[in-house]
Amino acid sequence: MSLLSLRKAALAVGVAGLTVSLTGVGAAAAEGSPGGQGTGVAVTQGEPGSLQQVVTVKFPSPYLNPKSFDISWVDSQTQTYYLADRTNNSVDAINAATDTFEGTIGSGDFSGTGATATSAQKSTCGPFGVAGPNGDLVLRVGGVTQLWAGDGVTSTSPTSTVKVFDLSSPSSGTLAASISTGGQCRADELAYDPVDNLVVIANDVDTPPYLTFISVNANPANDKVVGKIPFANAIDGIEQPAWNPANDMFYVNIPQIPTTDGSWMGEVAVINPRTMNVATTLPVPGCSPGGLAINVQLQQMLLGCSGDAIAGDTVNGVTYPGNAAVSYIMDVKTGRIVAKFAQVGGSDEVWYNPSTGQYYLAASNMTSNGLSSGYHAPVLGVISSHGNRWLENFPTAVSAHSVAANSMNGQVFVPIPGYGIAVFAPTHGDDHAGSS
Repeated sequence: MSLLSLRKAALAVGVAGLTVSLTGVGAAAAEGSPGGQGTGVAVTQGEPGSLQQVVTVKFPSPYLNPKSFDISWVDSQTQTYYLADRTNNSVDAINAATDTFEGTIGSGDFSGTGATATSAQKSTCGPFGVAGPNGDLVLRVGGVTQLWAGDGVTSTSPTSTVKVFDLSSPSSGTLAASISTGGQCRADELAYDPVDNLVVIANDVDTPPYLTFISVNANPANDKVVGKIPFANAIDGIEQPAWNPANDMFYVNIPQIPTTDGSWMGEVAVINPRTMNVATTLPVPGCSPGGLAINVQLQQMLLGCSGDAIAGDTVNGVTYPGNAAVSYIMDVKTGRIVAKFAQVGGSDEVWYNPSTGQYYLAASNMTSNGLSSGYHAPVLGVISSHGNRWLENFPTAVSAHSVAANSMNGQVFVPIPGYGIAVFAPTHGDDHAGSS
């Protein structure tokens, strides 16, 4: 979630129009009329069919169904879904094969919803800029499995940190290191490079926002900060980083850079992990890129354009009018936008599942007409990499901005604030995605 979204999210209250059983909305809508009811889009032979909700995972007492959370992650090797859960002050572990709650990791080790931050910290960082956990991921190094999670700040821990847990099982771990990234506000989203044994993580709310490079070792006590990159022109923070194994480079979404004419311009920073500098930037016009997911086989990446560009903004005296909702697929090598989707936008986290060839978008800031004039209409969007086609949207809920998929069984996980984790599964056969 970007800096502008942090400010706006504080105004979003409740879960509007949600039923626990979510109904798919398919639309063969023309560009500019997203979310319409329609006949749907035919699924390519061999591709899974339309998603359907199969269960909502509830949290047992004494835990609460999380209302405040951030990034989702699935470790397909153990088929475990992880959620950065601020409500329960933990990272939650859900069995992604049986769709059952397994436990929590790091309970009490994070800043949680930010209740223990000072008024000055909340004023500087915003209500979500002090919270944690935020970004999370599981990695393996030297035969050891670790969970990493970015954290916020409190009155007694005023500097941003990354928490590293040694996992004894997929749902149990011990805090092994708390690594400072040196910020006044939270350490947010992160990515892992197993070739160079580096994690990169963004301090997205600090001024200026910056990336931190941290060495990764089997013994987390040996981990240390080895480099930083400030982004002075990133006027709306830093969003999702991802590592590309094809060229050993990081790709990092920068939601907004300054322009003099009021046109909205984001970019993807391409970063060399060996030199720890920006090798090049790829422009992203008319979009505030938030989520990023790389299709390694095709060397394309989905850019989930956030709700910031839909709403518009004024920064440093320049007014940036709202744009129509959109999502892009970009060629990793050239930066060329190879596909554009008006049917879904306003996304935060996005995910690519190589086993289904589908992208999933947690479009929590989508509107009824794709414009700022429309009413709030959050959805889970589905896009096929087979010909780069939009397939369907499922209504979700206010603040349902997190998504991940299990590549072993194709299930998709979307946390619904206050209700639990909605689990979707693909149908099979000659289905028509989004048929009404």
